[in-house]
Amino acid sequence: MEETNVNNGEITVNGNAEMLKVDKKHLFWQRLSALAVVATFLVVLIVALILVPQVELTLSNINQVANDAQEAIGNVDTMVLEMTDASKNLNQLVGDNSEALTKAVTDMSNIDFEGLNKAIQDLQDTVGPMASFFNKFR
Repeated sequence: MEETNVNNGEITVNGNAEMLKVDKKHLFWQRLSALAVVATFLVVLIVALILVPQVELTLSNINQVANDAQEAIGNVDTMVLEMTDASKNLNQLVGDNSEALTKAVTDMSNIDFEGLNKAIQDLQDTVGPMASFFNKFR
């Protein structure tokens, strides 16, 4: 059992003033540690109350962006399939009409443009005087 004595204004526990000083210092540091723990807890609590809603909002936005990206990738896949089908159809169209296209190009290259130009000039020389004759009767 502890015995507390007061001698000449000094308080002693079981006759030891030094132990009392050490106990007081120990109590001071324990209280300071307890206050630090409480302060740390309050800081963590406040940060959590502020950050958790923002993190949830950010994660929600990231999820929305990921969904939009998946939808865009799906649209790109569909577009690629449609472009592939269109390319196949174009290849088939060219293949089906290649003989006709070749014949048309060959026929166009066989046109005698000099003879055609001469025929147009001859026609103009023939019709020109008749046109001026009929223009007099207007």
